[in-house]
Amino acid sequence: MNQPDSAAPLVHDSTQPLLDIQDLHVRFNTPEGEVHAVNGMNFSIAPGEVMAIVGESGSGKTQTALAIMGLLAENGRASGRVVYQGSNLLEMDRRQLNSIRGSDIAMIFQDPGASLNPYLTIGRQMTEVLVRHRRMSQSEANARACEMLHQVRLTDAEDRMRQYPYELSGGMQQRIMIAMGLLCRPRLLIADEPTTALDVTVQADINQLMMDLRRQYDTAILLITHDLGVVAGLADTVTVVYAGQMMEYAPVRDLYYRPCHPYSRGLVRSVPRLDQRADQVLRAIPGNPPNLLDMPSGCPFRDRCEFAFSDCTAYPLMRHSRANSLVRCHLDSLPE
Repeated sequence: MNQPDSAAPLVHDSTQPLLDIQDLHVRFNTPEGEVHAVNGMNFSIAPGEVMAIVGESGSGKTQTALAIMGLLAENGRASGRVVYQGSNLLEMDRRQLNSIRGSDIAMIFQDPGASLNPYLTIGRQMTEVLVRHRRMSQSEANARACEMLHQVRLTDAEDRMRQYPYELSGGMQQRIMIAMGLLCRPRLLIADEPTTALDVTVQADINQLMMDLRRQYDTAILLITHDLGVVAGLADTVTVVYAGQMMEYAPVRDLYYRPCHPYSRGLVRSVPRLDQRADQVLRAIPGNPPNLLDMPSGCPFRDRCEFAFSDCTAYPLMRHSRANSLVRCHLDSLPE
């Protein structure tokens, strides 16, 4: 198993990072062996920034988020440093984490239908966090919850508060999850595939909603997605991950117009574009990701890379490729 380097996370500017991830590893003990789900993740998020983590299913995106939140499965463990306001979240006990989760850091999960409690009304689920973290009375919490439902453009907020999740559509449930995440006006919102199960028009509406709320509350957003098309209009910076490892870190415009890693280029080329001819075939990345129980030596992407050469049998370290970009590749530049 290759040991990823401990390259320092890219510094955005002079602003103190809101969240600083240093050499994050996530392991799972399974009957088949130890799964290395996240290997040496390094990045930071500035206040008010939107950073996207992109990659194929199983690349470690969600496990990174769950490690930040302290919500890994019982057979999982995280190591490294997840520093929020000077404190390492990985060293906190459950009581300390509970004081931060939902208040300073909130998460929107991928499937709202599975995240909302089917036995409790929407109002009960929304007001609990306000009563606990903001010490509001029940009437104050009800008023704030209704206000936030209006903010996420749900009509008849008072009626929604009395309803149960099964009485609402998928789009309504996702808006409620966003409202719940923003009730305490967190400094960081983690959004895990927030629009995957929704139709295109609802997706666009919710993406715009998150951007509006970001501008209104200066909330930083960690957006987890496999869809580079979504990233283009939302993110400031992008971290591309493959087999639990960072492959590239770049400003979103640089990643689209000048990707430095072959995997990043493959992802970009697989996205439909309006400036392409209607008969132009999308270029899929050949092959499949490696088995996380038996990772290959050298570059984890080399068996699928069209530019692989002899140096790729050695593990590549993260290096600066441009002023604001990092890449894990032996190539100095990608061939045209």
